[in-house]
Amino acid sequence: MTNQGVGGDKGKGRLPDIDFKRIASAALACADSLVREWLPDGHKVGHEWKARNPIRDDRREGSFSINLATGAWGDFATDDAKGKDLVSLRAYLFHDDDQVESAKYLAAKLGIPDAAPSAQPGERAKPPAIPREKADKPPKETEAKPPEAPKWVPVFPLPENAPPPPRAHEFRGIPERTWCYRDIQGRVLGYICRFVKSTGGKEITPLTYCRHEKTGAEKWCWVAFPEPRPLYGLDRLSAKPDATVLVVEGEKCADAGQAELPDLVVMTWPGGANAVDKADWSPLAGRKVMTWADADSQRKKLSKAEKEAGVDPLDAPYLAAADQPGAKAMAKVRLQLAARGCRLWNVDIPGPGEKPDGWDIADMIDDGWHGEDLAMHLRQHAKPWEPPSEESDSAPSDAGEAKRRPAGDPDRWRDNLLWKKGELSDCLANVYDILANRREWSGVLGFNEFSLRAVKLKPPPFANGDVGDWEGVDDSRTAIWLTRQEEITPTSARVMEAVETLARAHSFHPVRDWLSSLPKHDGTARIDTWLSDYLGVATSEYVRLVSRWYLIGMVARVMEPGVKFDTCLVLEGTQGKGKSTALSILAGDWFDDTDLDLNNKDAMASLQGVWLHEFAELGSLAKAEASKQKSFLTRRVDKYRPVYGRRDIKAPRQTVFAGSVNDWEWQKDPTGGRRFWPVMCTDALNLDGLRDNRDQLFAEALAAYLAKERFWPTAEQQKDIFDPEQLQREQPDSFIDALHDWVYGQTADFSVAMAVLEGLKLDASKLTRDTQTRVGIALRKLGCTRVEKRNGMVRYWYRPPTRKAASSEATQPAQQYGEGRRAPF
Repeated sequence: MTNQGVGGDKGKGRLPDIDFKRIASAALACADSLVREWLPDGHKVGHEWKARNPIRDDRREGSFSINLATGAWGDFATDDAKGKDLVSLRAYLFHDDDQVESAKYLAAKLGIPDAAPSAQPGERAKPPAIPREKADKPPKETEAKPPEAPKWVPVFPLPENAPPPPRAHEFRGIPERTWCYRDIQGRVLGYICRFVKSTGGKEITPLTYCRHEKTGAEKWCWVAFPEPRPLYGLDRLSAKPDATVLVVEGEKCADAGQAELPDLVVMTWPGGANAVDKADWSPLAGRKVMTWADADSQRKKLSKAEKEAGVDPLDAPYLAAADQPGAKAMAKVRLQLAARGCRLWNVDIPGPGEKPDGWDIADMIDDGWHGEDLAMHLRQHAKPWEPPSEESDSAPSDAGEAKRRPAGDPDRWRDNLLWKKGELSDCLANVYDILANRREWSGVLGFNEFSLRAVKLKPPPFANGDVGDWEGVDDSRTAIWLTRQEEITPTSARVMEAVETLARAHSFHPVRDWLSSLPKHDGTARIDTWLSDYLGVATSEYVRLVSRWYLIGMVARVMEPGVKFDTCLVLEGTQGKGKSTALSILAGDWFDDTDLDLNNKDAMASLQGVWLHEFAELGSLAKAEASKQKSFLTRRVDKYRPVYGRRDIKAPRQTVFAGSVNDWEWQKDPTGGRRFWPVMCTDALNLDGLRDNRDQLFAEALAAYLAKERFWPTAEQQKDIFDPEQLQREQPDSFIDALHDWVYGQTADFSVAMAVLEGLKLDASKLTRDTQTRVGIALRKLGCTRVEKRNGMVRYWYRPPTRKAASSEATQPAQQYGEGRRAPF
């Protein structure tokens, strides 16, 4: 077929008096915005809009083009799709080539309804056309559904590499308010934006990061959350697992209420009063919940006779309180929550007409109700609510079967399961609800925030179920169980998603839980001397600081994942003393000594669930270059792809490091290795004493952490106390001995070249960059100072040290061995 544009007649009876030319002209004035709305997947090239043709299987962009200056359009890959204006384009895209319906739609949208009056009496009647972008299914008389345009599908959660969201809408401008939706882990799911229209009204538009279902391209789109939609405030809910929940209508109310009622979790759902049943209410299962509806004051609509009689709409009676939109919406919310085992209270609100229409908790706060006054109002006006005992007279389920179960029925949650063509759907929401509500699964799933893995706290009901980490085979076993128990056939991947989501609603942290369960510190100081008392290290100021700070750092790493603690305790001593055993006693069940491949980022997954990792004989850490050592130890967040994971994750570090070594000169870093805290285990180790006092050691360390004690050296402490110990472990450089006498014989500044040629007596051909670097480090350690020389260009020379400074530094004893004791070298 060919669309000839303005005034085209398809022979469907006499057309009404429609001003096609005027409508086409008005549409052309808005061509850019209209075409973008109709074909959002395209892009602008000069004065043309290039897109795929959604009406046919168009796999490559380019042949379907619209001239934004003239309105002419065409698909050059086929001869039966072209037209002269935007009226015919919309008719082709959305109205089955019915230009009358297209013109009527555009006239209404563009604000010129007089250009398309109602059909004339002689016009052939026909059912109204269903726009393709809004139709769920074709009209019965349509034999085949036309191909749907490719969709942009929201991606949950927001990928780590996603660009920032747009600051403004292309047509609506900058939003007046924006609300960020997050999951229970605090990860971004999307945004709800509120715009002010030119009429002064408000328009709410969702913004999500989407992936094109055909091309895989990703971008931010003004697309709604997929159903079931997430609740607003899931991150708050996770942070307060025992708090009462207050459900209000609208994100503005949720934020205002949360600011004034910090002991509660204030939440809402997206989409407003008509979208209650499109939200996912399962995270609130079993919680104590209060509902606070907007106090609406809408009136009954006037009848035709009343309108003709000139009755003022403001004289119409108010709708009953239960029929007001806000009250009806909250009634639906309570039914959803009752089906999920929630204990419910409903907050009494002013009756219709007592307050301005739409009066809510945010308005009450603006009226001067704050903090404890608002909380007291809630206590006085929140009344226990029970669902009606009789069967609901609401519409039957999608399966067309039974009505809602009565209150108290343990299987009432089944009323919310989704059906498709008379069969229970195997969608994610159903799998989640079944696992969340079947008694056999109660208490089975949890999420270990330390190992970042879903775990089985109790044996699952499938065959050979056991406790421990959730493995890939458990997904398959659960899918089989669901098929046999519920007659649905979800994929293992869908089961994995449901299990992960449900487990995260029951998060725990084993190390934090253990620390909080410890008996209170008995007041005896231990953490300053545990290295001396139990590991045979001679007492010194350095050892006391390392003893104290290392244990406080261990506590800090699990209480604040990713906190800066980039040091590695190194236990020196002969083989077989029990150094590794002591470290394993210290960390308990959360100790590991598996060798790590520092060059493989995915190997970092093995650090999850480990509180203390030992590098036996310094292992891979000693083999790595100094720069690699620094990079690994200073990293506060590990990025890797978990086993069975679909994308990389960022895991803030909760692990501290220690090493054991038999050698003395193990340090490769020529700058001294600030990140290593070495101690020499000279005496016998008291492992039983360490085991017996472990609880009190960490009780004292926890108290110090909670008191916000520092657990790292100041610059002065690093220079005076830590540097001397760390520099002693350095692997010796022969250049230091070779240059010593020459340097102390100099009385004037000298260059590196002079040190190489005169001090080391090397040939000029040996003056490589590596040699210059080694010489520079040796000169610094001999006490030389680098000075700047200018003679047309900047050069650096070295000033020899004073003999007094060199003598003092050379004879300084190792502090950790105390008076009268010598280092074993």
